[in-house]
Amino acid sequence: MVVYVVYKRPMLITHKTTTCSKATLFWVLSVIVSTLTPLVVVYRSAGLWIKEADYREQADVRFKHQVLIITDTSSGSIVWSTNSAFNSLMENYLRIPIVKSHEVDENSDGVYEGLHFTLTLPLLSSELIYGTTLLLTFDYRLHHMCEVVLEGLGFLQHSSGIPISALYTTTDLQLHQRHPLPYSGIHTLYNASVLPSSSASAKDWKLHNILSNYWERNLTTRFGNIYTSVQTGESDTFIINLNINYPEQKIHYIPGFWFIIKWAWVQYLSILVVLVYAVSLIKDWVFQNQIVSTWVDFPKNKLF
Repeated sequence: MVVYVVYKRPMLITHKTTTCSKATLFWVLSVIVSTLTPLVVVYRSAGLWIKEADYREQADVRFKHQVLIITDTSSGSIVWSTNSAFNSLMENYLRIPIVKSHEVDENSDGVYEGLHFTLTLPLLSSELIYGTTLLLTFDYRLHHMCEVVLEGLGFLQHSSGIPISALYTTTDLQLHQRHPLPYSGIHTLYNASVLPSSSASAKDWKLHNILSNYWERNLTTRFGNIYTSVQTGESDTFIINLNINYPEQKIHYIPGFWFIIKWAWVQYLSILVVLVYAVSLIKDWVFQNQIVSTWVDFPKNKLF
């Protein structure tokens, strides 16, 4: 007759001791080592509390149709802005260009991927362009983790030692952060006009003051990854052709309580599992070999 195993179960052997004994002390030390050592290891490796996190988001960007242009010619500066107060101040240098722009939503998801902008400035026959400065403003919004609303600036500047008749630029509108954002709430601190639209003071409209005030913000937008080509020579017009891409951005933020706890628990657990297993092997060896004295209870054979 063939005999084979149909079921098996472990035998439980218990070790008993008194409260004040070496075995109790050893058991307490093993618990402390198992639970506190992972905490110390993770904390000392700067991995327990996560202080900053990031995610990626496609910002909701809208061109605000606010433009300021300053061109340097052989006979002086030519300026123009969509702001009437600035145009009144610079009446002697004013030249009205033709401006065309349209934003692109290729996948029809309601979020624009870029802007095509063209400015054509008429010139006199004696005027030669040697440099230009262009400012555009944008409504910039984030919704996914941090609710952010701000007015951003796109700043383009180019100079040349020879006359230029056209400027062709492809660039990204990038978000720049000095400090991470809180993960909750609506942040509208920088939803203020970059250009001094309500001011009629020439001092406020100085380019240095506009850029200095904008630079002090924690959140700013800027043109980055710029590729520019120029057309040289004389012409009766000066053309700026600007293709702006609105790329997906990495947003830095300060995580909330539960995110921090979740991250800390994963780090702690990864060390805890290994250490508990190692300590259990040591405990088995110590008690089985009676390194510390205990009373051993063996299971009794019972028939069911």
